[in-house]
Amino acid sequence: MAQSNKSLLKLRVGGVPEHFNLPWRLAIGSGALKKYDIDASWEEFHSGTGAMVQALNSNEVDVATLLTEGAIKAAAQSDCQFELFAFYTQSPLIWGVHTPAETEIKSLKDLNKATFAISRYGSGSNLMAYLLAESQGLSVDNLKFEIIDNLDGARQLFRKGGNYIFLWEKFMTKPLVDNGEMHRLADFPTPWSCFVTCVRKDLLKQHPKQIEQMMKSVLKSAKNLKKSPIAEQLIAEQYQLELVDVKTWFKSTHWYKNISLDSRLINDVEVKLRELNII
Repeated sequence: MAQSNKSLLKLRVGGVPEHFNLPWRLAIGSGALKKYDIDASWEEFHSGTGAMVQALNSNEVDVATLLTEGAIKAAAQSDCQFELFAFYTQSPLIWGVHTPAETEIKSLKDLNKATFAISRYGSGSNLMAYLLAESQGLSVDNLKFEIIDNLDGARQLFRKGGNYIFLWEKFMTKPLVDNGEMHRLADFPTPWSCFVTCVRKDLLKQHPKQIEQMMKSVLKSAKNLKKSPIAEQLIAEQYQLELVDVKTWFKSTHWYKNISLDSRLINDVEVKLRELNII
């Protein structure tokens, strides 16, 4: 067989190390992207959306799947180096509202006492704090934040106790709730689809067809995962989660079937962020 003279398009792809992103890992790990002359590598960002925004803007990654609100906030900045390409999940993210085991905060009514532990400014844990405070009728102008970088940082902080709130995906933190490290006060779902894949502008301009083929392949991977009889067991093993929790999560999680950018949804999120003076 004659070898192709085409050079492979090397793509650095970023995402959080969570169950939502298994379709990405499967598409990349299977070698399915090679037929589109794409050589993709997967990089996990434990610090979340804020860290990936920085990495996209500084050309450390080419493609990343970000929380919708964080992506839209970043894209509104004049120096943003990437653009929203395709929504990834149709379902909302269910945030857990967590406190240390030892705290004066016993319910959402005590939210005014709290300092919010966040991975970094511009992250989902930061932006959702504003939405949570607003939902409880609190002023968002004087919220207090402490940067803890990632989930491990929150665990270290919480060992000391104190009046902290930490927002993180509820199923990824459930083992820590089950073992008593954290207490979950409530669930707080995002009011919109939770993840959107973003691409650096220069790359999208140069290779639009290959980027489109890559995204189609990832969404096909998600579709196959949804139909697979071993998907729940695989996710439980890959992410060290209880099978019963994975079953609950998997049933309520839906990925997009086709490449789509809903301009009305984007506008609604942007309007809400402007109302809260976040952008």
